[in-house]
Amino acid sequence: MSDPAHDRDEVERRLALVLGRYGDRLDADQVQGLRRTLEALVEQVTALRAVTLSNSDGPLPRFVPFRAGE
Repeated sequence: MSDPAHDRDEVERRLALVLGRYGDRLDADQVQGLRRTLEALVEQVTALRAVTLSNSDGPLPRFVPFRAGE
C-alpha cells in the first residue's frame, strides 16, 4: 500500500519543479488545476509501481474484440 505522506511529498516536489520553471505564467486557478492533475498522476504511478514483475514476464497481448463482418 502507498504511503499518503510520500504521495503528498511527491506531488509537492513535482509542483515545485513546474512552478520554478513556469510559475510566473500561471494564475491561481491553473496552479490548482495542475495540483489536481499531479495528484491523479501520482496516484496512477503509485498503482503501477505496486505491480510486481519478474524478468520473465512478457507484455500482455492486446485485446481486440471480435466483430462479425470485419
